[in-house]
Amino acid sequence: MDKKLLQYILKKCQTTIEILSKTTPLNYQQLYQVIYSDRRLKDYELEILNLYLKRKTELTNHYIDKRINKIKDRNNANIKGDR
Repeated sequence: MDKKLLQYILKKCQTTIEILSKTTPLNYQQLYQVIYSDRRLKDYELEILNLYLKRKTELTNHYIDKRINKIKDRNNANIKGDR
């Protein structure tokens, strides 16, 4: 799910991982691991991508928030399940 979201962001904003890592506080290695490994995005990374999407695209805020919150809910569910 994280990989698909990041690929969607890259396609929608017509950018690459290199440019995204230079224009945001996200590290290139972290973004690379999301696409080519099974690394999941953390909540603060999702917030950064949320703001980036809102600035660079004409998508509605509701649509962006809905997609980002879906992944955040999954992250929070895993924490609760570990207790």
